[in-house]
Amino acid sequence: MSKFFLALAVVAAALAVATPATAETTVPYQATYVEPAPINTGFACAPGTSCGTASISGLGHSDNQVVVFNACGFGCHIRTVTFDDGSMLFIRIEDQPSGFAFTSPGNSGSHGYIGFPGFPGNPQFLEITETIIGGTGRFAGATGSGTGTVRLHGGMAIGKTSGTITLP
Repeated sequence: MSKFFLALAVVAAALAVATPATAETTVPYQATYVEPAPINTGFACAPGTSCGTASISGLGHSDNQVVVFNACGFGCHIRTVTFDDGSMLFIRIEDQPSGFAFTSPGNSGSHGYIGFPGFPGNPQFLEITETIIGGTGRFAGATGSGTGTVRLHGGMAIGKTSGTITLP
């Protein structure tokens, strides 16, 4: 009988080593995305995109983030944030209540320069939802979601969002 228990203990120990436990971690985040218009910076993003910096609390700062407009349908965009260690975070952005439904307080939308074709005036606001759809490196398998607002004014797009991210 003791040989049976010894064999059972060896099998249990082997299984414990062969199948390491994976612990997911869910944390809140706040993000700020800054995308200057080409007239303010002298650089231009590829057609159909916007680019700039990202700061995401607890995850880090990136000087390389790009949004591809309508990549997943009208009003559905994909943001790729690349960090210094080479890890990338992929985020689906959906305009709320519909594609490019910018609003402006009072009659201010008919005045000023925002730096983006098709959107005259200053300021403009757009509510968005974010879904973390994965990543590479330290963000491989990441999931999560959040909400926020994009503000266009003075030749700048500034997005501020918050939510939760789960890292495997």
